[in-house]
Amino acid sequence: MKAEALVEKGTGCEYMFTHNRLEELGLMYKIFKRDQQTLTLIIKKMIPYIEMRGEKIVKDEAYLTDPIEYTKKLLELKAEMDKMLDESFKNDMKFQKGRDTSFQNFMN
Repeated sequence: MKAEALVEKGTGCEYMFTHNRLEELGLMYKIFKRDQQTLTLIIKKMIPYIEMRGEKIVKDEAYLTDPIEYTKKLLELKAEMDKMLDESFKNDMKFQKGRDTSFQNFMN
């Protein structure tokens, strides 16, 4: 499937998430939203990306000893993900649910 190849490519979703390529993610969303199956491919890449970013914060010893900095970092991550959902994915409910699931997973 061509959509899967685009998502998995070295310059695919993970690259776009890591390098904050919101415009490119938006273009991919615009193309993929025609087929709900392909949107799932992006979400399946987004969830582990958010979890990985969140786990770095919750497992960082420096943040665990400084609750204010810990909270600040989590709120910054949330704001960054909210911006991505807004600008790239037009606040699509499927992406919101994926974001929320990710946060629940690394917070628990």
